[in-house]
Amino acid sequence: MRKLLMTVLTGSILIFGTTTFALTLDEATTNIDKQATEKKLDAKDHSQATATLQGLVAKGVPVEHAVRVVEASINQGMKGKDLADVAGSIETAGGARKEAAAIAAEAIEHKYSARETVQMTNTFGKTVAAGAPADKTAQVMSSGINKGVQAGKITAATNAYAGEIRSGTAPDKAAENATRTMDRDRTMRHDRDMTHDRDHMGSGSGMDHGMDHGPGMGSGAGPGMGGPR
Repeated sequence: MRKLLMTVLTGSILIFGTTTFALTLDEATTNIDKQATEKKLDAKDHSQATATLQGLVAKGVPVEHAVRVVEASINQGMKGKDLADVAGSIETAGGARKEAAAIAAEAIEHKYSARETVQMTNTFGKTVAAGAPADKTAQVMSSGINKGVQAGKITAATNAYAGEIRSGTAPDKAAENATRTMDRDRTMRHDRDMTHDRDHMGSGSGMDHGMDHGPGMGSGAGPGMGGPR
C-alpha cells in the first residue's frame, strides 16, 4: 500500500508540475500587455496585439505559438495592421495552423517583413492543403529562413517541393532537393556579392590612385603640351 501511495503521489506531482509550467491564455495576454506597454505601442497597435493573440488561440493555435508570433511582431516594430495580415495568413493553414504560426514567428524573428512573412505563410498553407506533410513543409521553409534566403526563393523552393511530391517523389527526398536548391541560390548570391565588392574596391582604388597622381601630371605636362607654340 505504501508503495502504491508513493506511486500515485509521484504521478500527481508530475501531472500538476506539467500544468504549472503551461502558459495559459490569461498569462500570455498579461505578458503581451506588459510588452506592448514597455515598447510604447499606441492604443490601436496594442489592442491589435491582444486581439491577434486571442484570435489565433480561438482558431486552434497553441498559446505558446500564438504568443511567440505576437511577441516577435512587437519586438520588430510591426504595426497592428501588418500583424493582422500575418494572423490571417496563419488562419488559412487549417489543421496546420500550429506549424504555420511557427513559420510566421521564425520569419518575423529573422527580420523578414510582414509582406514576406505573409507570402511564406500563405505558401505553407497552400502546400499543405495540396497534400504535402506539414512537418516536412515547415522543415523546408525553416531551413531557408534560418539561412537568410530571400522570401521569393523560399516560396519558389517550397512550390517545387510540392510539385515533386505530386509527381510521386518521397517527401524526404523532395525536401532534400528543395533545401539543396536554396543552398545553391544562396551560394550564388554570396558569390555575386563578393564579386561586386571586389569590383567596387578595385574601382575605388583606381580612382584614389588617379587623384594622388593626377595633379602632378597635369601641372607638369599640361603647359608644355597644351600651351602656345
